[in-house]
Amino acid sequence: MKIGGNCAVETYQKIRGNRGFLFESKDISHIYGRLSLIGIDPVLEIKGKGDSFTITALNKRAGRYMEDLSNEDLSICDEFERGTGIISGKIFRDDDDFEEGERSKQKNISRVVRLFLNKFKMQGREMLGLYGAFSYDFVKQFENIPNLLPEDDVNDFRLLLCDTFVFFDHLKEVKEVIAYRESEEESLAVCEELKKRIEGHDVESEGFEVLNDKFDLEQKEFEALVENARDLAKRGELFEVVYSNTLRAKFKGDAFALYKKYAEINPSPYLFYFNFGDEQLIGASPEMMVRCEHGEVHMRPISGTAKRGEDPIEDHENMLELLQSEKERAELDMLIDLGRNDLARICEPGIEISDYRFVEKYSKVMHTVAHLSGKLRAGFTAFDSLISCLNAGTLTGAPKIAAMTEIEKNEKSRRGYYGGTIGYLTFNGDMDTGIIIRTAHIKGDDLSFRVGATLLYDSKPEAEFEETLNKARAFLTTISS
Repeated sequence: MKIGGNCAVETYQKIRGNRGFLFESKDISHIYGRLSLIGIDPVLEIKGKGDSFTITALNKRAGRYMEDLSNEDLSICDEFERGTGIISGKIFRDDDDFEEGERSKQKNISRVVRLFLNKFKMQGREMLGLYGAFSYDFVKQFENIPNLLPEDDVNDFRLLLCDTFVFFDHLKEVKEVIAYRESEEESLAVCEELKKRIEGHDVESEGFEVLNDKFDLEQKEFEALVENARDLAKRGELFEVVYSNTLRAKFKGDAFALYKKYAEINPSPYLFYFNFGDEQLIGASPEMMVRCEHGEVHMRPISGTAKRGEDPIEDHENMLELLQSEKERAELDMLIDLGRNDLARICEPGIEISDYRFVEKYSKVMHTVAHLSGKLRAGFTAFDSLISCLNAGTLTGAPKIAAMTEIEKNEKSRRGYYGGTIGYLTFNGDMDTGIIIRTAHIKGDDLSFRVGATLLYDSKPEAEFEETLNKARAFLTTISS
């Protein structure tokens, strides 16, 4: 149902409940900036961590899906139990007999996600599907990376099955409400009710306050990590590694008010506000993780960072310096090689590269990017392509497993959602995901915001620390103004 009314932010503010999301994309390059999507009133939630998972009904509409999951379907589990409005179980990881090409199909709790995607598969261009986030540690379901850091309370994945949307196509100037229900009459009634709320009076968001913000690592401590990375590279153990630093603070007020201000200051290709009820993710990510549409898989690795200038002349000079830097070129080339290797696992031969060293400019920094694309091989799905590319080399380094092992050895805390993935897997087989960077995670009154730097043998400690501050600057501006 087509409707009139306000922009995506104002629309979400009017209809948001205690769970839901807003995905936006601001025009940075020719492939971004066209669509926004709101999801509200999700049906059920799927959470998994370690060997355990839960499927929890969030409203009456969940009954259909819970009943459709038969005991035979759940035989993929090592154990499971049904309760009122909940299914819980365990799937123990087993990687004894898999080949590298079958990495994404290993036995672990990701099979619950795959079960939903297969069980409720649809044809055509549909939005019904799973929306949410996979944490940085989700990769440990598929790779033997040691657990050396203290445990945290972030799930390996947290997904909502969504069936009620407001969709914006800014190019065609179209906005419509879409509701998937048992009958056309019920769907129309939901759309009419939402239309009234959207076209009604504006609703003001509350304010917010961020207190006692402080980075975990002082400059000297982060520079020690840079020296460690330089030493690893000189000894030939790594080509590069991404170490990070976490800003922590206390948060009061409306998390969506923080999103509104942050998105205005830092327009990005993957803007998101995701409310899981007891925690929120507020992000302005510049980087696609993996996108899959009609069997075509895309990645857009980003590396190389320069500060935006105070005026157009300085901005242009900074861009030329970025393009002339051999270090920054080497960083991007490494990520392109990683991406090609990842896609080769699940795509037909012939990965295409375009937009090589295209410069994308953001509010406080600019980056060089490249675009990789390939066609899914028979027997693989969009979900396989996501797993194949875990974790993004932009956030780990190379070789990936060795880099992630060093991160586990040298960082002070688990990364949580930082370096993970946010987006959707629809039941028609499509997927769009962004990397969780430039993102605030709020749980209760605790806020964290993590930033990192790609470190090589010729990295300069002071410059790399400054790069992390540049990446954090848009968020720091948001919470300080």
